[in-house]
Amino acid sequence: MEEQTQQEYLKAVKTELGVEWDRLAELAGIAPRALKTYRMPVESKNYRGMSQFVRDAIERVLQEHRRRMKKASKSA
Repeated sequence: MEEQTQQEYLKAVKTELGVEWDRLAELAGIAPRALKTYRMPVESKNYRGMSQFVRDAIERVLQEHRRRMKKASKSA
């Protein structure tokens, strides 16, 4: 199985959360400009790799969203 690129990962998170890029940045405590550089293609001169700290912040947002969705589906 092929590993997901950073760009694919961020797009998938954005889609799952149903938010715009600036909102994702806000939720994760990341500057919108920094998030833009993280989602650039690797070939771009503006591309920047995410640190583990940034990835962990995004994962926390995603996990909280999943907990809320699970809780909502149980109470429906």
